[in-house]
Amino acid sequence: MSPDPHTVSVVIPALNEEAGILDVVQRLRQAADRIESAEPRVERVQILVVDDGSTDRTAEIAGSVSGVEVLSLPENRGYGGALKAGFEAAQGDLLAFLDADGTYPPEFLSDLVASILGSGADIILGSRMVGAGSRMPAVRRAGNLFFARLLSWITGRSISDTASGMRIFRREVLGRLGRLPDGLDFTPAMSTSALHERLDIREIPMPYDERAGMSKLNPVTDGLRFLATILRTAHRYNPLKFFGLIGLILVAAGIGYGIGPLAYYLQVQRVEDWAIYRLVAVIVLLISGINMIFFGVVANVILAANYRVPPFRNSLLARILLRPFVIRHLWILGGLLMISALVLNHEGLFSYLASGKVYAHWSYTLTGALLWLLGLSLALWGSLVRVVAPKAGPDRDPKAKKEP
Repeated sequence: MSPDPHTVSVVIPALNEEAGILDVVQRLRQAADRIESAEPRVERVQILVVDDGSTDRTAEIAGSVSGVEVLSLPENRGYGGALKAGFEAAQGDLLAFLDADGTYPPEFLSDLVASILGSGADIILGSRMVGAGSRMPAVRRAGNLFFARLLSWITGRSISDTASGMRIFRREVLGRLGRLPDGLDFTPAMSTSALHERLDIREIPMPYDERAGMSKLNPVTDGLRFLATILRTAHRYNPLKFFGLIGLILVAAGIGYGIGPLAYYLQVQRVEDWAIYRLVAVIVLLISGINMIFFGVVANVILAANYRVPPFRNSLLARILLRPFVIRHLWILGGLLMISALVLNHEGLFSYLASGKVYAHWSYTLTGALLWLLGLSLALWGSLVRVVAPKAGPDRDPKAKKEP
């Protein structure tokens, strides 16, 4: 027996699973016995079935198996709610879970235990998307592939199966994952938080089978819920990824919308009245885009200061805008744009002050307004970033000596 033997608690959320629960807990009990006898670092494997307000014989069947504990909830709390209740009641320092419908092989628990004990990782999840032996329906496979690519893009870390329902993790990890949802979107939310918290999360290939009984997962509604959960959770950690993307789209639209009048002016050296509405739209798009981008920058820096870590830089936009040189000189660029606006319209300003009338063409006024508003936005955002950026600096994180 090792000096510090582990207790592994396996939580099984179950709602009306009388068709498959017996086979799952019997196979899991056999796997647990093998782990307890063959793995000297594991003292005990606790099996805890959380009956999530079932109206059938799920609790009775599960409790009939020797060595299986049943926690009966008086009302349905949802998949995630049942898991959280189970984690709270579990006794282990290593927590695992799997579904009660037979889609995940209980025997795979041995692989998860061996992997987390041998690697020192925070979380080990079984991936249904790599390796052989997965019988996942094509629609769900496509959905999981999309979510995996999306989350990998958001976090800058690769993951193949965001919603795997069989994984093992260290109990202390729960305190770093924040408030996780009570529904079926518990697993993608957990994966999203773990990646953003920079936890050591690893995957090992796992076989996957058809479930016993009718599936509770709706590919459309639950898929949309998974997407919203991933985006909402990621937004809490890396807002620049989203506001920056939206801002870039608006800026690109503004530039594209202004190409026509600019090309016409360069060709005939004249601005026609038809361009006034387009120039107003260009101003709105560019100013909105710049403000969206720098709102994301400031939000990223503030979040990093709160978590005492360097700001996320897993995008080209973040790596450019969060450079100390850019932050220090952004207000200078803003000031130059504002000066350019005054220079462009100085004759109109003097004319207005002297006579109360403006004789300059409207295009000068609108272009000057665009330059002034852009410059003011950059100067203000630059000043704000300089105020909040030092709080996420190197004195808070020894690994971040070069962070702003």
